[in-house]
Amino acid sequence: MGIITNRYIRDIVRRYDKEVGIPYYSYLDFKGLHQDPFSFVNSKGIEIHCFYYYYDNYQKDKVILFCHGMGPGHTAYLAEIENLAKRGYRVLTLDYTGCGESKGERLLSLNMPTLDVMELLDYLKLKEQVILVGHSLGGYTALNVINLRSDIDKAVIISGFLSIESLISNSVHSKFIIFRLLRYEQKTLPNYSSIDNVTYLKNTNDKILFIHSKDDPIVKYLPAVFEKEGIDNPSLKTLSVDNRKHNPNYTDDAVNYLNDVFNKYNELINKKVIKTDDDKINYFKDISLIKLTKQDKKIFDEIISFIG
Repeated sequence: MGIITNRYIRDIVRRYDKEVGIPYYSYLDFKGLHQDPFSFVNSKGIEIHCFYYYYDNYQKDKVILFCHGMGPGHTAYLAEIENLAKRGYRVLTLDYTGCGESKGERLLSLNMPTLDVMELLDYLKLKEQVILVGHSLGGYTALNVINLRSDIDKAVIISGFLSIESLISNSVHSKFIIFRLLRYEQKTLPNYSSIDNVTYLKNTNDKILFIHSKDDPIVKYLPAVFEKEGIDNPSLKTLSVDNRKHNPNYTDDAVNYLNDVFNKYNELINKKVIKTDDDKINYFKDISLIKLTKQDKKIFDEIISFIG
């Protein structure tokens, strides 16, 4: 492998575990929230850990499958998951290969979550209506899955992207580097490298809600992408916000607090003020997880109205 591919493996499709010090919710932080864990082995021989979250008296005819973004698994999204559960839904989620509680040396590919979700659905053979919800990489994953499966017809895509190429090209401007990274992805999971979400979105009757902030620095603002690609389909609904960066479902205060906390954290690491695990623990000990992950009620009202 060359330098470009090795850096991609080191920085992007690496192993994702929780970083020391950074706070995460547990289901025990929410009174009355139930967690039912289970696991299955995917076609790569990797044990994938999965979880149901729900409150008593949840709807029996629907299940929301939540696809997490890039990082150390679903617990980074327990605020979102709990918000869906308290609205009366049972939420199914998983940690992808190489993430969180799941096994695997590393994520392997940005399409690996698609493989894991597809095989989870095949494993469960759910009889309930499945609604997909995903953020960022999870939004891309949810889009791939609804594209590929005829038994799912509704999804909510938060800060998602349409293709790996579109994600990479948002930050990489060298055609040669983009070519090398796409070639790595194609070789790693060839069965999932040719998914065409643009053509799918132009023609589908599936109902999809896209939620995006206009100032997202990581993923291209999808309504602008739709216009460029000629995607004009009445089955698709877009909900745009501003000044929320990559977290349009957070409140303004939460986004500002999140940016302040991690900008300062990264600055202190770069200045070598934070060096050890104890330094990291001390930095985050007074950080409010509630403030850090506060969800926008109006956005969730829109999501619930869409889900039905």
